[in-house]
Amino acid sequence: MIRELRREDAAAVAALHLAVNPHQLETPERVWFWASRGLEREQWRQWVAEADEEIVGSAWAGFEWSVPTPGKGRFWVAVSPERRGRGIGGTLYGFVAEYLRRRGAWRARTNVDADPAGERFVAKRGFERRGADRVSAFDVRRAELPELSLPAGFRVEPLGCVRDRVEELFAICAAGELDMPGDEPETAFTLEDWKLDDFGVPDLSDEGSFVVLDDERAVSLALLCVDPGRSLAYNQMTATLPEFRRRGLALAAKLAAVRWAAANGFERILTENDEANAGMLAINRRLGYRPLYDQTKWVLEPLL
Repeated sequence: MIRELRREDAAAVAALHLAVNPHQLETPERVWFWASRGLEREQWRQWVAEADEEIVGSAWAGFEWSVPTPGKGRFWVAVSPERRGRGIGGTLYGFVAEYLRRRGAWRARTNVDADPAGERFVAKRGFERRGADRVSAFDVRRAELPELSLPAGFRVEPLGCVRDRVEELFAICAAGELDMPGDEPETAFTLEDWKLDDFGVPDLSDEGSFVVLDDERAVSLALLCVDPGRSLAYNQMTATLPEFRRRGLALAAKLAAVRWAAANGFERILTENDEANAGMLAINRRLGYRPLYDQTKWVLEPLL
């Protein structure tokens, strides 16, 4: 049976997602946040596949809300590893594709996490590979961290000390989003959207995220999400205002987050960057992040 996601499904869906890909930060709170945050342009919908009173599949669909061109659909389908090969994924994909078409999608995009069966699934349906994100991990337990160093006049503060500077923090993230490799700049990214996106995730750490200040102005940041139960953290966003780049500020903010994680019992930090994002990949290598796998990107255009 395929039905819409309910709040009480979140724990089972999070467990399913981790069974499919353990290299991610996923919690029940995070599952329900994405499903219920209410970004109007995103039009998010989520379903589960249920068999014998057990959730054996999950799928969501929505639209790329931060770009000006309408009709760019995106989705993800997951099936419990022991339940594959029984048509569950194909049925979920049918719900996804029909929903996107009815809402005006002319193309669809999805990601596949180091899963040959998943790549065969989308290729069979006409999707073409269009690049990849490099997923990397930092082993905090074995880290030899450099000293935190900043140019004169700059200082680093935890996010919790400057959280009220919402517009300044948004400006940094918006500048970072514009630099992300992609087929269209994210110029439809608004302050209110951002409050429901990076700034609104339930596991964003006020203590483990850091902001670089120039005098009293926020100019760079590294946002860290955490799952203390798994001793796992995730780099949600690292960015710097354009006029303050190439001074080592993003490196300093990210290093402060790593040092905090090491001091607070975390074991690994995950991050993902487009394979074309040479600057951030270089920062990660310098800090000691090591590649785990490539998350491949797949596009179907037109969506038939």
